[in-house]
Amino acid sequence: MEGTFLSRIEIKKKTVLINSASSAIALLLNFSVLIWLQQYLLKRISPEEYSLVPILMAIMAFTPLMTMVLTDGIGRYVTVAYAKGDDAEVERICTTMFPILGLVGVVFLGFGWTCAWHIDVLLDIAPDLVAEAQIMLALLVFSAGIRIPLSAFGAGFLVKQKLMLQDIIDIGCQLLRFTVLFSLLFAVDTRVLWVIVAMVVGEIVNLIISTIISRRLVPAQRVRWGLFRRSIAGEITNYGGWAFVNRVADTVKQALDPIILNRFASAVDVSVFYVGGIAPRQLRLMLTPLSRPLLPVLAALYATGDLVRFRNTYLRTSRYHAWLLLIVGVPAMIFSTELMHLYLDGKYDEAGVVMSVLVFVTVLSAFNSLGPAAVAAAGQMKGMALRFLAVQSCNILLTILFVAYLQEGAFGSAISTLLAVVFLEVTLLWPFCRKVACTPTSLWVKEVVWPCLIPAIPSAILCIAVKVTVGVDTWFELFFVSILSAVLQFGLIGVFGLRQQDRVDIGRFAERLSGPTKTIVQCFAVK
Repeated sequence: MEGTFLSRIEIKKKTVLINSASSAIALLLNFSVLIWLQQYLLKRISPEEYSLVPILMAIMAFTPLMTMVLTDGIGRYVTVAYAKGDDAEVERICTTMFPILGLVGVVFLGFGWTCAWHIDVLLDIAPDLVAEAQIMLALLVFSAGIRIPLSAFGAGFLVKQKLMLQDIIDIGCQLLRFTVLFSLLFAVDTRVLWVIVAMVVGEIVNLIISTIISRRLVPAQRVRWGLFRRSIAGEITNYGGWAFVNRVADTVKQALDPIILNRFASAVDVSVFYVGGIAPRQLRLMLTPLSRPLLPVLAALYATGDLVRFRNTYLRTSRYHAWLLLIVGVPAMIFSTELMHLYLDGKYDEAGVVMSVLVFVTVLSAFNSLGPAAVAAAGQMKGMALRFLAVQSCNILLTILFVAYLQEGAFGSAISTLLAVVFLEVTLLWPFCRKVACTPTSLWVKEVVWPCLIPAIPSAILCIAVKVTVGVDTWFELFFVSILSAVLQFGLIGVFGLRQQDRVDIGRFAERLSGPTKTIVQCFAVK
């Protein structure tokens, strides 16, 4: 535990809400184009060509692992130093890490481009697609390589809680990316290569702008030769080492799914698993706007010894995350096959079952959504890393069993993830996170589990009844039933789920409104 002191980091609900809203807008824009893009490509190119995207992205998922030991702790230690008002420590951190990361970046570029040149040896790729795959991987390596040394100066937005500004930059670069993508798709031809070209252009422009502004937000993020401290590198490396173990377990599992399917199943299974995972991936991204603004807040609360607010933040955020994902996830799980049939005109209906399983895993994880962030803020990465390593190791073994030996294809990969989460993550990792957050299990059940499950069960019954009796055959019917399900959950949350502090916050918000809207909102503020 850090010493007790006054933090320079402001803890305001208004700031968190503004940052959350801006992040949500950025994610919604990206999600909307992603949904269109997957549908557009799947209807016009072969499964073999389409599978290059998930395969190459799986390989690039290993990129952060090569530098994570050196980079993952920078944000945490810069935040704590800034909270203490120690600008000299911020300078020492940046001065120590920048030359190390610069050397690593050069080595990474050399290694990555070598792998790109020999990609046909590493992966099973059709001969006519090898050149395209080489170009795609080389571009991805270049973007990641220049990001490595600049990560020493990237904590400004987080420390100053200017995430809305970062989101504005992200949105602008996304628009640039989409402009480049659409221009290439419609003016040249339909190729999966253009997806990577547009992505890299947007990322490089984003990186340049973000680095300049981040340094202006926290001017102490600079290099002053002579301030290099080996002890700082050791401390950050120790933190990052356990963060590395934690991330490598997750990344290897995520990366191995398409690779194992590529080797032991088929290109169709790779595509089915990737398409079935789009909704779960986007649901996880929905949590980012709620959790990202809280990272510096958690670090400041833990550093100042305010463990009561630390625990309350963990409980309330987990409850909000679970509410959000259940509202979207209940109809998504039950009508997954119908959604895939409508979305892809019946070409990949089998992806619906995969989607249902993975959405359930995502919704379940929301009940401990802020657990990893709480552990990171407390600096107790070792305990979490060892537990998560056990979970993901089991997950990989189950995937090999179900895909390579039982020949269950994409469904086998999805069910392996579900079994590992239900039987290991819930029993090993979650209790540790609650312990770090100073939260008894009984309090967690009272404040998170029951307030979320009670409103969700009637909604699930409604969706199942509609599926069995009436059925869903059109987009209008799917949206209509999903909206009914959401309205039902909202109403039950207002009656059974809201806690006293939630109602106080709603009451304060209602005071700013007028007319019928104020009356409706005030109904949720009074029990």
